Amino acid sequence: MNEIFEYRKKLNIKKIALAIILILFIVIMILDLVSEMTNKKEPINVDSQNPNAIFYDNNNTISIELSKQYELSRYKPSGDYLIELRSPSNLNIFISHQDFIENRTLSSIVSSDLRSYIEEYTSYSNLSDVTEFTVKDKTAYTYSFHYLDSKTNTPYYLQVVWLESENGYYIFDIEFPLENLNNYTKIVNETLEAFTIL
Repeated sequence: MNEIFEYRKKLNIKKIALAIILILFIVIMILDLVSEMTNKKEPINVDSQNPNAIFYDNNNTISIELSKQYELSRYKPSGDYLIELRSPSNLNIFISHQDFIENRTLSSIVSSDLRSYIEEYTSYSNLSDVTEFTVKDKTAYTYSFHYLDSKTNTPYYLQVVWLESENGYYIFDIEFPLENLNNYTKIVNETLEAFTIL
């Protein structure tokens, strides 16, 4: 008889323990649900409202903020790039840095860069002159050309900008398929205006 009583006592303790665990689980779920509901009443995250995406280099020394409409994604930088952005429509933006080169003007550096750059391509056209302009009170030089991607046989537009800063030069390589030239008429200016040295 005592054995049955002990068995029922153990069974009741197990039922009580299970009931407590079940009640705690329900309380946690209710608190979680209430927490979610109160969070929805707070202002929506500013980032989700921002029509732009902000990209940083690995060391947070520079940033660039561009429209999400470009569908740019940050890739692990290859080579000497600080930031490498690519989109499904093959809009590519690469930003690198170079220290000052003594006893050379930025104009001559960019002219040399142009000559060495076009040597990489077997086919190019519409080569522009090197031109000077100003970005946020900083001197910049640019050149552009069209080239044929040998892998895809697709013509591309490429514009290179060298921007002088207090700690050297920032180089922007911006390229996209030539057929998208009308879609990306403002991308170079937008990129330079959105660029920030932190």
